[in-house]
Amino acid sequence: MDALSRAGESRPGESRVGDLAGRLARGDHRGEGDAASVAAEIAANPGALPDLVACLFSRNATVRMRAADALERLSRGHGAWLDPYGERLLTEAAAIDQVELRWRLVQILPRLTLSDDQRRRALRWLSDWFETSPSRIVRSSALQAVVDLAERDADLRATAADMLGRAMRSGVPSLAARARRILKPFEVDEAILTAALVREPTGLSLTVLEDRLAVAQLSPGAGLPAWLDWSDPLVGATRTGEALSILCPEARIPATVAADRGWRAFRVEAASVDGAGDSVLFGVLAAIAAPLAQAQIAIFAMSTAASHYVLVRAGDLDRAAAVLAANCEVCWPGQALDEAMDA
Repeated sequence: MDALSRAGESRPGESRVGDLAGRLARGDHRGEGDAASVAAEIAANPGALPDLVACLFSRNATVRMRAADALERLSRGHGAWLDPYGERLLTEAAAIDQVELRWRLVQILPRLTLSDDQRRRALRWLSDWFETSPSRIVRSSALQAVVDLAERDADLRATAADMLGRAMRSGVPSLAARARRILKPFEVDEAILTAALVREPTGLSLTVLEDRLAVAQLSPGAGLPAWLDWSDPLVGATRTGEALSILCPEARIPATVAADRGWRAFRVEAASVDGAGDSVLFGVLAAIAAPLAQAQIAIFAMSTAASHYVLVRAGDLDRAAAVLAANCEVCWPGQALDEAMDA
């Protein structure tokens, strides 16, 4: 017996459900009807929530659509109220093939507190709808839902990144636009995303430098300070009309000097590119910046003719290394020496 067949069974409170269904059925089926007012009333009287959930399985498509609309509105501020119904939403409601209902369900699912098993099943539904739904609204909403789930579950980030890449390349304007809106806060463009989504090893080797770094800000007319030591592993000086900026180990900079402190650096190396020198590291920024952007980790990059460095905040170092280890070799201070001694 399917979900809609079970809706016809006798249940406690059936008369209340019928009254609520009658309200939701009013008016042109293309409009929202009483969904907004029903959601507001149940927010004030949560005891009627089971009746609204029951309407989700009505034989009347308009009632189902508006019940889903009301539940989605309610979930915006009271997602936890729907947690007791999570299993039913993932089984019976998800199995109802109705675009208007599915569109709202897609928005509700990331707002629930789901078990690991429920989250995996939600991901399967969302991935399927992203791939196969005839509705572009459902597909773009499913994309957003997977990204929202991935924000709370690192295990889903690879799936979310893959889905974003496919949306950008889908040729469907609404999907590509949604992907761009999701990525805009991270300042990741299509080329960077595409490069980052290649799962093969990048050939990049990243070595974590030992020192904490900082960028001192001096007046534009200042000379190089006496505390600067060019023999340090990473030092840089840039003069503009506004300031003289010096990147160096944090410990070198006196406490009285204004500085942006608390950075750590990866030194980037790559295998030679055929027909080019070792200094040509094709796609370095793309391969590193995009996965870090997906993990919401800010970076600061600098290069010379022969070397390339990517800096992250010290508090983000472990997380950045874990993200990059998916397709780069990451070497920590002292690791190479330890490996040589082991050999």
